Amino acid sequence: MLVNADITLFEKENYTPHFIPDVYFSDGRGQTVTKNGVQISDNIVIYIYSDDYLPKSGDIIVKNRCEFSFDDTSQKSASESMKRFREEFPDFVVVKNVNNYWFGGLPHIEVTAR
Repeated sequence: MLVNADITLFEKENYTPHFIPDVYFSDGRGQTVTKNGVQISDNIVIYIYSDDYLPKSGDIIVKNRCEFSFDDTSQKSASESMKRFREEFPDFVVVKNVNNYWFGGLPHIEVTAR
């Protein structure tokens, strides 16, 4: 099992946080193409070894524990919270694809994000 980080995942619909320890976080941003075949990659790949919460497309992920609290009592307050969040955590990523590999010798959920 590959482990190099912890993450906090916020649900897209209501910004409920989920702290998920012991994940594998591979940041592929900034890779380039060479004549030898290295591919351009701007994806983040995360292996989650817990099935406590199944991420969905559009969920927000921050590396490490994040205690940020969104105010979603109104559309305006949610927008202001998101603006503040973007300023405080500029390296956050958004889930694009989720694959469930909860079988075999290394059960996990594979998340692709940008």
